[in-house]
Amino acid sequence: MRQLRRVCELRTYTLRATDGDVGSVEDLYVDDESWAVRYLVVNTDGWLLGRRVLLAPVAIARIDEAPRLIHLVLDRDQIERCPPPDSAKPVSRAYEDALYRHFQWAPYWLPGPSPLVYPTRPWLITPYPPITSGPLDQPHLRSSAQITGYSIQASDGTIGHVEDVVVDDEEWHLRYLEVDTREWLPGKRVLVSSAWIDHISWTDRSVVMTLSQEAIQSAPAYDPSKLITPEYELELFEHYGGGRTGKTQ
Repeated sequence: MRQLRRVCELRTYTLRATDGDVGSVEDLYVDDESWAVRYLVVNTDGWLLGRRVLLAPVAIARIDEAPRLIHLVLDRDQIERCPPPDSAKPVSRAYEDALYRHFQWAPYWLPGPSPLVYPTRPWLITPYPPITSGPLDQPHLRSSAQITGYSIQASDGTIGHVEDVVVDDEEWHLRYLEVDTREWLPGKRVLVSSAWIDHISWTDRSVVMTLSQEAIQSAPAYDPSKLITPEYELELFEHYGGGRTGKTQ
């Protein structure tokens, strides 16, 4: 069943291949144009000497709550043999191409179904053409850890900072930013939808919203210790008027 999960919660889960544990979630890479979650950054801990591995959400079979396990459709050998990312550089399209060819995943950057919907299993694909030069060489990938801590700029001024990122574990999409407004509203946290982000200034370390300070300030309070229910989401969207409140022109 679909759940909305904070990244800090995902970090407490163990990833289990078909033949054993492979590590834990360290971070997420998100597409800053579509807000699709492209990769889980996996810390392999003692198994591969802490080597980082990128796995697309299509590799996830299911998530078990009680033992806090993320089950994968891959075995340990497949993961061990995948091309390692260059930690000193941003993720390149050439690296993504090598990774997708290794796992035989359907590339999200090629024409086809919506990039937010991964193909149903069986997920092995036939060979696809080599990547071309040009804009496709520059994926729009951003780390969720990078966004955390950025200031939230309403249409009429600063209103807080990003405390965490909330993702949908079915479509693997960034749904909300958890905003800490305690500098302005003692003790209050609220959620704002990624649909209401005007843009992100990576140089200024700020997320610019289409919402006014008052709209964010008076939003229903968010309790991170509780599940985000459909009823709470409905209350949130009704409050923001579908994201139109305070929208810049």
